[in-house]
Amino acid sequence: MNIKIYYLVNHTHWDREWYFTTMDALVLSDQVFTDALEELKNNKDAKFCLDGQSSIIEEYLSIRPEKLVQIKKLVSEGRLFIGPWYTQTDAQLVSGESIIRNLSIGINETNKIGKHMNVGYLPDTFGFNAQIPTILKSCDIDNVIFWRGINYDKHVKSPYFLWQGISGDKVYAANFIDGYGSVPRLYTTEEFREKKLFPLANKIKKLSNLDEIIIPIGNDQVEMTHDLNKKIEEINKHTEDVYKQSTYEEFIDILRKNKEKLETYEGEFREPRTGRVHKTIGSVRYDIKKTNFDVEQLLINRVEPLYAMAKSLGIDISRNLIIKAWKKIMEGQAHDSIGGCITDNVAKDVLYRMKQAREICDGLENLIKKRIAEGIEIKEDQVIVFNTLPYKYSGYKIVEFMSKNKDVSMEGVEEFTILSVEDFEGKKNILIEAPEGNYYINEEPYCKITAMVKLELPSMGYKVFNIVKDSAKEVEASRELQISNGEYKIFVEENVLCIELKNGTIIKDFIKFEDCGNDGDTYDFSPLREDKQICFTITEGIKVYGDNIEKLILCGKKLLPKTLEDRLTKKELGELDIKLEISLIKDSSLIKCKIMVDNKIESHRLRIGIKSDILAKESIASIPFGYINRPILNGKIREWNKSYLEIPIDIEVFDSTVSITNDKTTLSIYSKGIKEYQVIEDTMYLTLLSTTGQLGKPNLLYRPGRASGDTTKQGHVMIPTPLAQIQGVSQFEFAISLIEEKFNEHVVEKRYEAYTSQDISYQMQTLNKFIHRIDNKIQPTPKARVKYQKEYSLLSIGEEVAFSSISPSLKDEALLLRLKNSSKEKITLNEYNFENFTKWELVNNIEVAKESNNLAIEPYNMITIKLYK
Repeated sequence: MNIKIYYLVNHTHWDREWYFTTMDALVLSDQVFTDALEELKNNKDAKFCLDGQSSIIEEYLSIRPEKLVQIKKLVSEGRLFIGPWYTQTDAQLVSGESIIRNLSIGINETNKIGKHMNVGYLPDTFGFNAQIPTILKSCDIDNVIFWRGINYDKHVKSPYFLWQGISGDKVYAANFIDGYGSVPRLYTTEEFREKKLFPLANKIKKLSNLDEIIIPIGNDQVEMTHDLNKKIEEINKHTEDVYKQSTYEEFIDILRKNKEKLETYEGEFREPRTGRVHKTIGSVRYDIKKTNFDVEQLLINRVEPLYAMAKSLGIDISRNLIIKAWKKIMEGQAHDSIGGCITDNVAKDVLYRMKQAREICDGLENLIKKRIAEGIEIKEDQVIVFNTLPYKYSGYKIVEFMSKNKDVSMEGVEEFTILSVEDFEGKKNILIEAPEGNYYINEEPYCKITAMVKLELPSMGYKVFNIVKDSAKEVEASRELQISNGEYKIFVEENVLCIELKNGTIIKDFIKFEDCGNDGDTYDFSPLREDKQICFTITEGIKVYGDNIEKLILCGKKLLPKTLEDRLTKKELGELDIKLEISLIKDSSLIKCKIMVDNKIESHRLRIGIKSDILAKESIASIPFGYINRPILNGKIREWNKSYLEIPIDIEVFDSTVSITNDKTTLSIYSKGIKEYQVIEDTMYLTLLSTTGQLGKPNLLYRPGRASGDTTKQGHVMIPTPLAQIQGVSQFEFAISLIEEKFNEHVVEKRYEAYTSQDISYQMQTLNKFIHRIDNKIQPTPKARVKYQKEYSLLSIGEEVAFSSISPSLKDEALLLRLKNSSKEKITLNEYNFENFTKWELVNNIEVAKESNNLAIEPYNMITIKLYK
C-alpha cells in the first residue's frame, strides 16, 4: 500500500472586515492572537500561521505592545509565521502596482519584527490573474498557496504543480481543494476521523501524484488548535497513513524536491468549479472600485513622481506619508472589501480610509507644488505645468489658473483654448495681516480659467509659463449634433448615435444603454426570472467646439421600473438621469467618454454597449504587465449546473483595457475605474452599475443553492445593504479607439498611458487661497539656498518601454523607477538619462540587487531601477 504523509498546518484565516468591521476584528484578535501566543509559550513544539498579512500584527500590537518581544522570539524560532503581504490582496480588481506594493510593504513591515513567511499565501481570493507568478518572483517568492478558481478537468490534474506567468516566470503552486477551512478544528473522535478527516484526505489523495499532502487546520477568526501533536498522535493510531504537524514553508520545500513530478500550467484561475469565484463581482459597489482607482492614480501618476522631483531638489518630505496612504487603500483591497461583499457599515469604513488616503495625496501634491513654486520664485502671472511621465511631452494639457480678467493666454504654447470660466465676486473689507500691522482692502472680482493648451514639457519635470493678456479663443456651442477630428465623425441620425470611421465605414447605434433587473446580491449579479432587458439611447443635447476639441453633450431621462418587484408588476416607475459627454481632440485616435448617472432605481444592472461590427472569437483583456485572451461565448453555456457552483459566464474583469479584433479593425476600451465587460456578437458591454439591497441571497438563477457569505448558516440572518443600491450621482470615464489596424499590445499600452497622463499645474495664489485645500496653511519657507530653474527634468527614458511607477525606497533615500513591457517581444532600454543621480542599479521589487545592470525587459515583465541621490 502506498502510504501518504499528511502535513497539517495550524492557522487562522483573518478577514479584517466583512459583515463585521475592522474594529470588531481587532477585538476578536485580542482573544484569538493572545490565546495563540499563550499556546506557543506553553507548548514548545507548537507552530502557527497568522494568515500571511502584517497589518493584523500592526493592529494587534497597537493594543498589546507588550507582546512584541514574544512575537519577535517566536518568529525567529520559526514557530510563528507572519507576512509576506500587508493585507490579503485581491488579485483582479486592483492594479499590478497595488499588488506589488502590498507585497513589498508587507515584507518590509514584517521584517521589522523578524522575517516574513516566504510563501505567496492567498487562501481566499476570488480568483487570480495570470501574472501572480510574475509578481511573486519579482519579490523573491517562488511559490503560491491558494484556493479558488481552479478546474481539475481543465487546468491541471493535481493540486500541486508549477504555475507559469505569461512572462515565463514559474512558481510552485499548492491548491486547497476544499479551501483553507476544510478542517476548522482538529478532533480525535471516531466520528470526526471517519466522516470528516479521512474522507477529505482520500479526496486529495486521488488527485495528487505525490506522497505528501497538505491540510490546513483552521478557519475564519478561529482560535489555534491546542495540543496539535497530541491529537495527531491519537489520529495516527487509526490509519496506515502518517499525519504530522508542519508549516507552509516546509511543504513548499517538499514541492521543490519533487519538481520533476509537477506539471505546468499557464493562465488565470477564474472558474467556479471547486469554490465560488463570483465572476460578476467586478461591478458591485462601484463607488468603492472607482474611488480605489482614483487614489491609485493619485499615488502612482501624481504624488510619487512629484515626490521624486521634490527629493531631487532638496525638499524634505517624509516617505512615510506615501507609505501611510498606500496602507490606507490596501486595507480596502482585500477580496471582500474591494469586491464589495460587505455590510454598509464596512463599506463606509473602506470609503473613509480611501478618503484619508486621498487627503494625504492632495495635501502632499499641494505642499510639493508650492515648495517648488517658492524655489522658482514664480509670480502671480506665471503658472507651472508638470509632466510626471519619464519622456518629453508634446500634446494637450488642461491648465487651470486664476486671473483678474478673461482676456488672457499663455506665452510659449502652440494652442490655447478656454474651456470654461468660473467667476468670483469681489469682496469688501478683506483683512490683510502684515508685519507692520493689520489693515483692510477691497477685493476686485476675478475668475478661474480652465484651458486646453498644446505645449511641450520636459520629461518627468516641469516648466514655467507666463500668463499674458490676449484675446483668447473660447469654445462655442451649437445644436448641430455632429463632431469630427479627422479620425472619426460621430453624429446623431434618426435618434441613434452613429460613427463614421476614417475608411468611410458607418456604424449605426454606436453607443447604447442596456438595463435589466438584478436579482443578485453583493457577491453576484443574477437576472430576475421573467424579466426583459430594456435598451435605450441618449441623443438630445448640444455640441461644444473649439480649434482643438469637439464635444457632444447629450442628456436624457429614462423611466424604468423603480424596484425589483416593479420589473414584473410594472406598477411604479422611477427616473434614471444620464448625461453622456463624447469628446474628440485634434489628431487623437481616442474617443473620450464621460457618463454621469443620477440613479434612483433599485436592484438593477446598467450597461453601456459599444458596437464595432467586429465579430471575434476572443476578447483581449489587460492584466498586470500583460494581456490575456478569453473566449467569447455569446450565451452558449450548456449544462453548467452539473459541473459548476455558479454560471461560468463570460462576464469578465479587466485591469485597464479590453479589445476585440478581426485582424483588420480593432476596438479597444480604455477604462478609468470600470472593471467589468462582456462581448456579445459585435458589441462590447461595460457594466456601469450593478446594484442590490442584500449582502447574500439564496437560489439565484446564476448561482443556485445557498447564499454566499454566512447569511444562510444556522443562527445567521439576512443582511440588507441599502447603500449598495448606489443611489445618487456616479461618474464613469473611458475612452474608445476603433481603428483599421491589427491589435498591438504595446500600442494599446502606450495609448492607455497617454489617456491616464495627468493634468497638473500650479499658480502661487493671492486671489484665492482655497483653490487647493491646505494652500493657505502651508507657511512660506525662507528663500532657498539654491534657486530652482524655471524648467527642470528629473530623468528621461526612451519611449519604447512603458512607465509603471517611481516611488521612494523602503530602505534608504533612493528612488525606485519601475518600467514595464506588456508586449510579447523583449525590449531593451537604450536611451536614458539618470544624470541627477550619483549611481543606479537594477534591483528586484524588494530592493535586492541583481547581478547585472542589463536594461532589457523580458516579455510581459518589468524591471526596477534603484536611483541613488
